[in-house]
Amino acid sequence: MADVRLVLDRHQDGPDQRVDGEPADSTRHSLAQRPSSAGGAVEAPYLVYRGGYYYLFVSFDYCCRGTSSTYRVMVGRSTSITGPYTHRNGVRLTSGGGTEVLATHGNIHGPGHAALWADSDAWVMAYHYYTSSGSRLGINLVGWSSGWPALY
Repeated sequence: MADVRLVLDRHQDGPDQRVDGEPADSTRHSLAQRPSSAGGAVEAPYLVYRGGYYYLFVSFDYCCRGTSSTYRVMVGRSTSITGPYTHRNGVRLTSGGGTEVLATHGNIHGPGHAALWADSDAWVMAYHYYTSSGSRLGINLVGWSSGWPALY
């Protein structure tokens, strides 16, 4: 039987994780959070496993505000599914760390809520974003450089 995981998202406090099916009082592991001084949310967790690391993708800041959306996709990685997850320079996601994968650029505003999967010959990331004419679906190939994701 597969090791099923459930990632819970508490918006401002960030995602928690526990083994699905265990009693409600089972141990929870805080995976990411931002200090209140940062002013933005951390949400939309998505976990993938690749090359000996678990990668936790999250969205920082705020979506759903059209071209005023500040959403951006961040990532941390860990050798353990329960963390700690750290960004490229070692700052824990529970301390506000996170390596930026995708942010507002050009006519793409507030990209976030990413999902990743391994296709037959490449990794793919889907996400939503906004333009001046409304919401859109973005799909990019994902490359890996020194163990970190990069879109192209």
